[in-house]
Amino acid sequence: MKSKLTYLKKLELFKELDNFKEGQFFAIADQKVKNHLPQWIQFSPHVYWLKNPEDDKNLETYGEALNFFLKQGIQRSSHLYVFGGGATTDFAGFVAATILRGISWTAVPTTLLAMIDGSIGGKVAVNTPQGKNLVGAFHMPDQVYICGDFLTTLSDKEWLSGKGEVLKYGFLSQEIYDLILKKAPIEEIAVECARFKSHIVEIDFKEQGDRILLNLGHSLGHAFESTLKIPHGQAVAMGMRYLFKLNKNVNALAEWDKLAKALAIPSEKLHLDHFPKFDREIFLDYLDKDKKKVDAKLRLVLVKGIGSCYVEEVILKDFKAKILDHEAFKH
Repeated sequence: MKSKLTYLKKLELFKELDNFKEGQFFAIADQKVKNHLPQWIQFSPHVYWLKNPEDDKNLETYGEALNFFLKQGIQRSSHLYVFGGGATTDFAGFVAATILRGISWTAVPTTLLAMIDGSIGGKVAVNTPQGKNLVGAFHMPDQVYICGDFLTTLSDKEWLSGKGEVLKYGFLSQEIYDLILKKAPIEEIAVECARFKSHIVEIDFKEQGDRILLNLGHSLGHAFESTLKIPHGQAVAMGMRYLFKLNKNVNALAEWDKLAKALAIPSEKLHLDHFPKFDREIFLDYLDKDKKKVDAKLRLVLVKGIGSCYVEEVILKDFKAKILDHEAFKH
C-alpha cells in the first residue's frame, strides 16, 4: 500500500484545493495554520478546527469530531482533507479510518515532523491516559501534499522536533546521512526522508519487518516525551542518544554528534542535565506501556552503522536495571 506523494509550492496547492471550492469539502485543521490556508477554507462550515492538537488528540475530542461531521452530512463517498502537524494527522486519520467504517483522506502536513513522519505510513491514533497512540488503526491517506512553504510558519520548538526526527533518518539511510552532513536545504532532506519512509511502508505496511526500524530511538523517546512533556522529535533524538550511551555504542554517539551539529540542533536541549525535574521512576514506569513490548521483552532498534540497523529483544526488567545503574540517569 502506498500514498501518492506530491511536492508543490503553496500557490500550486491552493490551485489544486480550489477544485473543491464549490462542492462538499470536509476537513480537520490546526487552528494555528488557519491564516495560511485559502480564505474559502477559513470560512467553510465543514472544517473541524483543533485548538491544541496534541491536547485534543484524545477520545473525547474524537467523539466531538465524529458528531460534527455526521451532523454535517458526511457520507461514505466523502473525502477528508487534513491540515496540520503530526498530532493533527494522527487524530484526523483516525477519524477518517473509523467514521462510516472508513472514508478516504488526504494529508497536507504543515510541520517538518509531519512531512517526514506523521503524515506518511497510515498509522493513525489518539492518546489515552495510559499512553500515546494506544487507540488507533492503519489507514493510509490517498495523497500527501508536501509543501515546503509551510516551514516558514514553524516555531523554534517545532523546528527542533522536526530536526530530531530527521536525525533518526540519518542513521537509517546513507543517502540522507550524506545530505545532512553536506548541509543540503532542509526541503531537499525532507523530501528524501518522506520517500524513504514511503518505500519502507510500501513493503511492510503492518510493521512486521523493516518498518520496525523506523522506531529507532522511540522506546526511550516516548518515555522522555511523556515524562518531560517535550515535542516528539526532540524526545526521539534524546532516545537515540541515551540508548547509545546505555549500550556504550561509542561510534553511534560520535555519528549522533556529527548529525546534530550539521542540523544545527542545540544538543544541550537533548541532555538530561537540561531537565532538573526529570523523574526517573515515572520514566521507568512508562517503559512498561511501550507498544513494542512483547510479553516481558522490549524490541529495541539498535545501530551497527549508518544505513545498518537491526532489532533486538531485551528483557524489560534487565533493561530497566541497566538504566538504574547508568551514571547518566543518576543525577
